[in-house]
Amino acid sequence: MSSRGLRTVAFDGCRSTRVPETGDNVAWLGRYKVAAGVAAYPLLAVMALAETGTRALLGAVVGPYRGEVEAALQLVGHLRQDMVVLADRGFDANAFIRAVHASRAALLLRICSSRRPAVLQVLADGSFLSVIAGVPVRVIAATVTVTCADGSTHRGEYRLVTTLTDVRRHPTEDLLALYHQRWEIEVAFLAIRHTMLKGRVLRSGDPQGLRQEMWALLTVHQLLRMAMLDATDAVPGCDPDRACFTAALAAARDSVTRGATIVPGADSELTGPITEAVTGALLPPRRPRISARTVKGVSARYGHHRSDEDRPCVSTPVTAPDIIVHFPQQDTSAPAPTAAPPGRPGRNPAPQQDPPVTAQTLLPPAVPMHTSRLEDVLAAMGTAPEREWRAIELATLLRLDRSDLTGELIRWSRRQILIKTRPATFKIPDGPPQPSKLAVHPKDVLAVMATDPHRPWHAREITAALNTVKHSTLAQHLSAWAHKNLLVKTAPTTYRLPEQPMPAAPARPLAATNTPTRRAA
Repeated sequence: MSSRGLRTVAFDGCRSTRVPETGDNVAWLGRYKVAAGVAAYPLLAVMALAETGTRALLGAVVGPYRGEVEAALQLVGHLRQDMVVLADRGFDANAFIRAVHASRAALLLRICSSRRPAVLQVLADGSFLSVIAGVPVRVIAATVTVTCADGSTHRGEYRLVTTLTDVRRHPTEDLLALYHQRWEIEVAFLAIRHTMLKGRVLRSGDPQGLRQEMWALLTVHQLLRMAMLDATDAVPGCDPDRACFTAALAAARDSVTRGATIVPGADSELTGPITEAVTGALLPPRRPRISARTVKGVSARYGHHRSDEDRPCVSTPVTAPDIIVHFPQQDTSAPAPTAAPPGRPGRNPAPQQDPPVTAQTLLPPAVPMHTSRLEDVLAAMGTAPEREWRAIELATLLRLDRSDLTGELIRWSRRQILIKTRPATFKIPDGPPQPSKLAVHPKDVLAVMATDPHRPWHAREITAALNTVKHSTLAQHLSAWAHKNLLVKTAPTTYRLPEQPMPAAPARPLAATNTPTRRAA
């Protein structure tokens, strides 16, 4: 599917594929905890990046569950400039937002209720400009009310963050309707879990065999989606949503069972029976529907929907949606400074009033996808180097805890990275920034030790050679690297380079790209 020239893709994970309970599988995947204890089978997790129109997979990660954001970051390399990424609240993380923005793809993300982005500039349609993790974004808060065919009405609150800041080219109503397309990736997982596997348990008792089985299923799914796209392309004006995956799978199984068209003729194609079956069993045009989020299963975490959930228990067609965009409240912007408490004159004088908060003074430039907290703070403060920044302003912009950030700002001021002008108020010093005494870069340490690779190096010697890090901090890092076999410990706080080449970092579990597919019309 495309939206104003952008190819819509979505991230989502699936953790419901059951595998045999063998020692190797349990050691690799762990046990899945449920209300009654642990599940009967270990579960294999799959994180995928898929097109929302054709439901074809652009990439996948197979392995144990370690969090959706961590797995999705391995697939960010498949994003392109002409894509818009759709994601739900499970991907509301600063690292994910930075990574997608660094790939130059557009982002449309539903954020959590705990995030409080600062209001920098209110736009005409009710959305407003803000910044999250150093990325300029546009925030949309709206109430969506739908009227169903049975006469009932249901309401939901949505807060979306997008890097598509052009209001005229990307109206708010279009973005809210586009976000609904994220559910197409759930249809792709439904085809794999239920239509292809039918709830069966995978057969292999070791991790390598499980990887092969899952990649075989993903490969078959990808090939069927390509054949289904060929079938819908042959029908003028046919949406890829109307292609029936069950018909395509049944035709493929019949072809393999009967051995038909194993070697196609001169004027025929190998996927001819599949495309003919899909063309002859086109589904009716997709209709809007709504239902409560439930999962059928004994050990499902969402077995019963909440009593206060405003959605029907069964799938119900939607006849008329109504969207109301909410203008931001004034108190959600960067907080104003507070005066000194009465009755204590001269002890803590009232701070001076800062200039008004505007998009020009607060909107920082884009930052790299992997940055430290200090680099994020300096990027935000660098938009107005001569301005005095309050800790609560920086905490609001970067979604950080105010008390923790205030303590770090004080420590940075003691190391002369920042200048403390008033209580909880800081500014950037004039001139080049001072190097941090806590920064430890492995390449710098290895470069020093490589000058004499056979010599045991004491931590104090490396500290004196670098002159940018504390001795105690470097000693902790050297000990950690020795446990990872990157260095050899010969004596207390003394290390040398290994005689053999340093081992490569362990590969992450199976991040690969499937065969590229054609973009849907």
